[in-house]
Amino acid sequence: MKKILNPLTQMTEITGKIASGDYSVNVPVKSQDEVGQLALAFNRMADSLQKIEQLRKTMMIDVAHELRTPLTNIRGYLEALTDGVVSPSKETITLLQEETFRLGQLVEDILRLAKADAAKANIQKVEVQIVDLITQMLDSFRSQLGAKEIKVETDFVDREIKVWADPQQLLQVIHNLLQNTSQYTNSGGTVMVSTESMPGEIKVVFANTGGEIAEQDLPFIFERFYRGEKSRSREHGGAGIGLAIVKELVEAHGGSVSAELVDGRTRIWFDLPVAHRRRAD
Repeated sequence: MKKILNPLTQMTEITGKIASGDYSVNVPVKSQDEVGQLALAFNRMADSLQKIEQLRKTMMIDVAHELRTPLTNIRGYLEALTDGVVSPSKETITLLQEETFRLGQLVEDILRLAKADAAKANIQKVEVQIVDLITQMLDSFRSQLGAKEIKVETDFVDREIKVWADPQQLLQVIHNLLQNTSQYTNSGGTVMVSTESMPGEIKVVFANTGGEIAEQDLPFIFERFYRGEKSRSREHGGAGIGLAIVKELVEAHGGSVSAELVDGRTRIWFDLPVAHRRRAD
């Protein structure tokens, strides 16, 4: 009886520590029986909570860091205007508007990321033709791409292929990838959107010329707030959130994301399981 009660007593004590915010504690695993398995499950739960807490702290630091720059710039301009160092010219007002816009965009990005996190538990999957969604979003980007004289090429292996997905969330994925592609493709460049068929899956590839991602940045571009070339990202208004949202939503659908450099092109893609028609009952 003591062999059973001791681990349970330890778990009770450790539960109190976890409730107070200490996620570093673990229950010693001394057997392979049901009590030992319970201790292992308890430790996995504590580890998961610790990772979530670390992610929360990291995200708060990142958000504060991203907010600091536009807020500091706005405060500096306002102080200069108040002290008479800078005149209230059209140029000054435009700079203030640009910083305010950046601040607003960052807040919107953070809200979208929070919604992507919440979306994992609220996915409403239906059978959809993924090429239709890609075409729909491409049409909405025509003017933006045309303004930079970017040529758009498509190559779809099967226009009829379907996946089980939440259409609105999948549209968000495609939107973010097209937004990223259009931002970092040089004027006069080319954007290629294609699909590739794999066993049980469909791969959707977004490739662009110019504006290459550095090789060392590839493993991190889907991380929250990660930006390889900080100056370039700030110039385009990016906060390193768009691709993080892509990763969250794709993985919530049972897919995966990745990126590579091939022949001077940046290729970012996601894959999803192909929908198989349900058998009639």
